[in-house]
Amino acid sequence: MSEGKKVNLVALKVRKYASIRLSNVVSKIVKKGKGKIITWDKMKAKLKYKFLPPHYLQDNFPQLHHLKQGSKSVEEYACDFEQLLLKCDLNEEESQTLIRYLSGLEEKIAHVVELYPYTFLNELSNLAHKVEMQKRLKGKGVAAKPNPRPYPFQNPHILPQRTP
Repeated sequence: MSEGKKVNLVALKVRKYASIRLSNVVSKIVKKGKGKIITWDKMKAKLKYKFLPPHYLQDNFPQLHHLKQGSKSVEEYACDFEQLLLKCDLNEEESQTLIRYLSGLEEKIAHVVELYPYTFLNELSNLAHKVEMQKRLKGKGVAAKPNPRPYPFQNPHILPQRTP
């Protein structure tokens, strides 16, 4: 989506008090001769300035930094992680975000997940979910089905003969 379309879409979607405040900000900018807001970054900055309390990031960043899976499912942890990531609006490398996510995962899940390749957060989250599901199934005694034929290509009741 183009920058201009993003700005127009947000301007259309804000409601009630936010809409009035946004209109007021835009009219003040135009009156000062600065021109309309045409870039998404500028629009985002103006919205943050007007609608987020100064302590917003100070409250959310420590929550993200200290977030742990604990007794939550991987799905719940991933949801909390992504919400805090959006709230904090971090501009960090994807690899840093992956490490941040991994460090909050339950240790047993993280150790298994680290053995597999991943590049993006959704891949990492999907791997963690699969590992968690395997752990749950194993805990319920629904482990992998044993091979019905322990001696392939042979009658299972006849053990191989040892030669002296």
